[in-house]
Amino acid sequence: MKKKLIFILVALLCLIPTVVAISSYNKTQNAPVDYDNATSISIDDINGKNFTLEKEEDGDEADDLIKYFLDLKKHSQKISALPDSLMGEKSFKVTIATPVREESYSFYFSPDPATNYFVAPNGSTYKMSEEEATKFITSKYAESIYDNSTVPALTLSDTIEVSPDSATWKYKNYTGTYVETDTSGLVSAESETHSVEGGLNLEFDIAPDYSSVRVLDTADDSVLYEGNIENLSIFTLTESKTVAVELQAKWYEDPARSFCGEMNYAFISHVLAPAEFYLGLTTVESGRFTAITALNVTDPSAIEFSTSMANTISPKFYSIGDNVAVALLPVHADIPSGHYTLSFKYGGITQDTILTVQNTGEKISYYTVPEDVVTKYRSAAAVEEWVRVSGEIMSKSEATKYFSGYFLEGVTGASIQRGFGRDIYLNGSKTITYRNNGVDYACTNNLDVVACNAGVVCYAGSLDYTGNIVVIDHGLGLKTWYYNMGSVSVNVGDKVARGDKIGVTGRTGFTGSNGVHIAMSVADQFVSPYDTWQDSEVAGKVLIAKVEE
Repeated sequence: MKKKLIFILVALLCLIPTVVAISSYNKTQNAPVDYDNATSISIDDINGKNFTLEKEEDGDEADDLIKYFLDLKKHSQKISALPDSLMGEKSFKVTIATPVREESYSFYFSPDPATNYFVAPNGSTYKMSEEEATKFITSKYAESIYDNSTVPALTLSDTIEVSPDSATWKYKNYTGTYVETDTSGLVSAESETHSVEGGLNLEFDIAPDYSSVRVLDTADDSVLYEGNIENLSIFTLTESKTVAVELQAKWYEDPARSFCGEMNYAFISHVLAPAEFYLGLTTVESGRFTAITALNVTDPSAIEFSTSMANTISPKFYSIGDNVAVALLPVHADIPSGHYTLSFKYGGITQDTILTVQNTGEKISYYTVPEDVVTKYRSAAAVEEWVRVSGEIMSKSEATKYFSGYFLEGVTGASIQRGFGRDIYLNGSKTITYRNNGVDYACTNNLDVVACNAGVVCYAGSLDYTGNIVVIDHGLGLKTWYYNMGSVSVNVGDKVARGDKIGVTGRTGFTGSNGVHIAMSVADQFVSPYDTWQDSEVAGKVLIAKVEE
């Protein structure tokens, strides 16, 4: 029994240090953050810039800031809530930490010392005294509340922000005293190299009072330009070059404004010669199309297009290599005769060119089709199916240019019954029933239907409206369509050359006679194929300026 009591006493004595340690730990964990135990302070301003300071000794910068923020409650007025004007506004986050815990405050600082507030960790809201607010808003930590503290940004070619090699920037705080901005995060010691298109096009978001720019050819150190930044816009390169750019900019002290500074830059730029745009056909009939060639373009998707011509899609440019891109522009059949401006913007360069449109007037045809054919193959359901399927076909295109040279009509030994763009009066109708989107050929059955040019079969099958149908994608948004065939002899995915057999003539779908209907489209619009035929006096092919002339 005596041994048992001794064992219990020893066990209790062993537990005492653990209990004391746990008690001490809990006390430390639950102790409020105060001046005696705080070891660091972190300030995140409204622009996301962080200042973190560790307390090394009494009276150092971290110590003074910790004391300042912890003492604020004593000198501030407790209020019920923040002013409505501050709801949703960005705030400073001030975090004071001990070795085991931290507390964060939200501060709403403004350049006016009379309107500064903070929210304590427990949710209580306070309005700061002007004296205490002044201490902070005149410090280096408050620069983000002054708009004029933001260092000017230099952009190259409208999109690339260039880092300075050295920068000095000062702004006035509310007292009118100049404070120097911390520019260490902006200055880059590393050599910068940028690739641009269309010229240098350097611009500050705050225009400097003085600027000096030198542009040197890195191949031989010859000076290509020397002057100010304003006149740099007239400096152009006729060929692509790699250049070295040196720039100095100054903003002088001026009583009328609240900033001043100086910035210096040095960087290398690979400059691609300005983009150039050319039309294959500068004059076209309405309902036809023209090719647009873009030179010195590395990113065709960045080309911006606008025009004075109504009902005109924005053409899609496809790269065909060596910084050359091509787009096909359909001209709607209802465009009146006139001269229309086409505007292209790329790499800071805007170019206008004129397209002349000739509208030869209304073309009509009277067409008789057996009523049972109309009822069966041109029903609302058949037309709806055709609109849906044709829309899906037109929404996609091969980026590869398969076509070259002239286009065939697609069938030999047939006669044209109705041409492209004719307004059709069906079965004695007094009003226009539809507009013909291609060329109707009449002939005997079982004549070969051939590919008008090289491409990939993107659709092959049968629809109520079109009957047996094949669609060939020639690339760059250009397709040919073959309806009403007796049979189809190709499949989706087949590659065809100009003149390859794809089926035979027949009488399927909505048609009043034996033959074939052949159409051409660009993007989502049917166009006249006549300019692409070998006997055309206008072009005889898809004329691509600077590439196929």
